[in-house]
Amino acid sequence: MDWSVKKTIRRLLLASLGLVILSKSSLAIDLSFSGYLKYLYSNAKFPFSKTRFNDHLLHGRLNSKLYLNSNLTLTMETRWRTLYGQSIRNFPDLKDQMIHHYPLTDLGWKLINNKTTFSYLEVDRLNLDYMDEKWQLTVGRQRIPWGTSLVWNIIDLFNPLSILDFDYEEHPGSDAIRWQYFTGTLSRIELAYQPAKSPDKQTAAFMWATHSGEYDIYFLLGSQNKRKTLGLAWAGYIKDAGFRGEMRWSQPLYKSGYLPPPLPFLPSLTDKRKNDFQLVISGDYSFPNTFYMHTEILYNRNGLIKNAGLYQSQLQQLNMLSVARYSIFQEFAYDLHPLVRANVFTLLNPDDHSWLLAPSVSWSVLTNVDLYLIGFYSKGNSNSEFGAIGKAFYLRFKYSF
Repeated sequence: MDWSVKKTIRRLLLASLGLVILSKSSLAIDLSFSGYLKYLYSNAKFPFSKTRFNDHLLHGRLNSKLYLNSNLTLTMETRWRTLYGQSIRNFPDLKDQMIHHYPLTDLGWKLINNKTTFSYLEVDRLNLDYMDEKWQLTVGRQRIPWGTSLVWNIIDLFNPLSILDFDYEEHPGSDAIRWQYFTGTLSRIELAYQPAKSPDKQTAAFMWATHSGEYDIYFLLGSQNKRKTLGLAWAGYIKDAGFRGEMRWSQPLYKSGYLPPPLPFLPSLTDKRKNDFQLVISGDYSFPNTFYMHTEILYNRNGLIKNAGLYQSQLQQLNMLSVARYSIFQEFAYDLHPLVRANVFTLLNPDDHSWLLAPSVSWSVLTNVDLYLIGFYSKGNSNSEFGAIGKAFYLRFKYSF
């Protein structure tokens, strides 16, 4: 660990200590802490390799809130991960994938960086929140959770995340300004703006949330990477079954202010000249015996019908959740015991016939201790959307405090 990292961490610790002392002083200031420690073991085998990769990930999180008064709250949340194993040695790009790159500034530090171990500390929440009777203003790194669907939140302009990233429940934050005005018990308007060093990477949007009958309805108007976009989402019930959906219209990808590097000998996603249209339909139902079903379908007008697996880097750089024309999600879950829940879901690309099956079981061992086991099994050719994922299982212990 170099001196600059040590100096920065020392400053953070001293600042935290100062907040604790301040909270215990005569001032009416309250400070709260929460978080968790996790150990994740993974064993994976990919179609292009005969080797099974064994890895160990230590993951810690500390959430702190400083309540300056009844209206003003300062939030700081840090995330620390240390990965040790064969994947670091064989996949050098994995280190960069562990770092979430923010367009304005990074609050992250490499603690250990060698051939077998990579340790990274980052601040993924740091904001000041003011709450009044009718409005709320949040400035800084924060989560802006837009969208109603449970798998593909296509109207989430700020924090889209893949369902396969199961170990990051909080989702990344955004360096943004968010203002909410509550027009009623179930209605509000929002304005959110995420600046960036380059105007081409900025995001700004207006959201109107209202309620009608059994449904919450959301209207979106915004601009992302210089592409104008419109969105509509809803969440409600048909009898006792949940019914959700999202739709989004955007200008063509070639009008994006940021264009990812082209792939050799292959067309780019940004070559398409048609306006982009995406639609998600989601339904779920819980039976009295705890059996649960959930189905979700994604349609992408400019999506690909082949070679989807080759575009994963462009997908992330363009803030897309899938490059496929159609995507299908199916999930079943059941409580084997009040403390044990079994789950299985599958992702299917009907065009390239690739799919992924993910069975899992969770066990609440103690009040603050959880055990989670999940496996991935995929099929498809090497260029398909899920064909390169291979076979893997993950075992996770989590202690919350």
